[in-house]
Amino acid sequence: MAIVLPCSMTPREFAAAGREVEMPRPDCPNCSAQMSFWGFYSRPLRIGDEIRLLVHRARCGPCRTTHALIPDFVVPGRLDGIEVIGPGIEQMAGDATTAAAAARAGVPYTTARGWRRRFTSRAKFLAAGFLAATVALGDLVPRLPAGVVEIALCAIAAVGRASQRRLGAGGDNWRIANRVVGGICCRPTPITLDLRLKVVFDL
Repeated sequence: MAIVLPCSMTPREFAAAGREVEMPRPDCPNCSAQMSFWGFYSRPLRIGDEIRLLVHRARCGPCRTTHALIPDFVVPGRLDGIEVIGPGIEQMAGDATTAAAAARAGVPYTTARGWRRRFTSRAKFLAAGFLAATVALGDLVPRLPAGVVEIALCAIAAVGRASQRRLGAGGDNWRIANRVVGGICCRPTPITLDLRLKVVFDL
């Protein structure tokens, strides 16, 4: 399981820091026990060119499970960073074709198509969750556009503004959204969505 955590570093800074990166020690998402660090693993990240990251692992003693501690610019199961995927989705929701968005991001057509399909299939649930998080953070629901994908994008912007204003959250709206829902916006593997999206108030 991956736990998406706030990170003030850029992807390149994170990669350069290697084992020196300091990640917070989270509680187990299953039993709330404090976890211990459990080594690292290496994974690639594509942000135009490809870099490699050392990702911390944490282990829960009572549950005997391990969790990857993912910085908020990483989408679990995706090679591309959220700051590449997010703008691509916005372009495809506008007037850009999938081929044009793929070319701008420097990714294969099928990759951009996968981003669009995954986000579109989850847009209704994501919109409801992000708008609920916006209200929980003390902001009003903004005037919503037509179209479920457009509403989801509006909700991402709203929760980003609310998080920055209420909590001083760092990062752009997509990194904040990635934290709020634990990386499920465009995760490629099937998931079950039920509106019980985990709102993290220490963004």
